[in-house]
Amino acid sequence: MKKIIVIATLVLALASVALVADPITSTFDVQTTIQGINKMKITTAKYTSTVPANFDSATAFQGPLGITTSGAQTFNAWLSTMSNNRKGYTVSMSATAMKSSVTGQADSYINYTVTVNNKSITTNKATPVQAVDVITINSLSTLGVQSYKIALSVDQGTFDAAVQGQYSGTVTFTYTSNT
Repeated sequence: MKKIIVIATLVLALASVALVADPITSTFDVQTTIQGINKMKITTAKYTSTVPANFDSATAFQGPLGITTSGAQTFNAWLSTMSNNRKGYTVSMSATAMKSSVTGQADSYINYTVTVNNKSITTNKATPVQAVDVITINSLSTLGVQSYKIALSVDQGTFDAAVQGQYSGTVTFTYTSNT
């Protein structure tokens, strides 16, 4: 009887070793594609959320900005961006002087300075002003958000010397994804 128990124990031990020595595995892959997020908006408040849907519903600044006097203007506008572009992006700013045109007469201009993220442009009547980069992000490892207050100051000399008329200028922000 002892022989049978020893033989049975030996067979069980060998069977256990055989099962441990030859494991069975199964696998599956997990994958997704994340779409690019490249958003820019002039918002009425500093934007800090990292939820793309919230960016879309953030309140946009509605122009035009009404000017009634020279000097620093009081208004709430932020240049806000959201991106997940690994290679980053750049936002440049350009501006044209406020201009009044009347048929048969010379155009009249009012200059101003616009500032974002400590970068400024000052208009110069009809002379084009070179655009300046106000946000430069070289690379991203996660979704990134930037939001900078926009400031505008109207030149007193050209404002005080302006002839009667309706004046209009444009501040333009251009978002460019790095490739």
